[in-house]
Amino acid sequence: MSELINNSEKRKEMLKHMILELHSGQAPEQVKKRLTELLQYIPYDDVVEVEQELIAEGLPVEEVLRLCDVHTDVLEGRIDTSGAAKVPEGHPVDLFMQENRALEAEAKELGVLFDQIPELKQADLPKWLVGVHGKLNNLMDVDKHYLRKEYLLFPF
Repeated sequence: MSELINNSEKRKEMLKHMILELHSGQAPEQVKKRLTELLQYIPYDDVVEVEQELIAEGLPVEEVLRLCDVHTDVLEGRIDTSGAAKVPEGHPVDLFMQENRALEAEAKELGVLFDQIPELKQADLPKWLVGVHGKLNNLMDVDKHYLRKEYLLFPF
């Protein structure tokens, strides 16, 4: 009898319902608690399908993008990516991932510079400031990087 139950559809309906609750202002912590109680895991494809269904049903793309941050936080550690396809080398997604690693490295190097503040001598300050300025310049367009990813990848 259990073979007649479509757990995937039921799981997606619950996820859709909870995302709509987030949209209506339901507290993320309450939704997260219920999500944890109801679902063992959520295949990544189900999350994408639900987001696409919500857009097709009229929820504005901008609102789904805004909710992505909220429901991603709520779903942290609950998305099963084991069935996700491997990204081929040179694919745009691969390039985005490489850019992410480069941004992480810049931020880490900036953190190292900030950790040096207590030991800085007056004579070292100009060189240190040039280093910090360079790292900050490298990070200035990070919002453009993420917006480009969001606009190019989200529809898919």
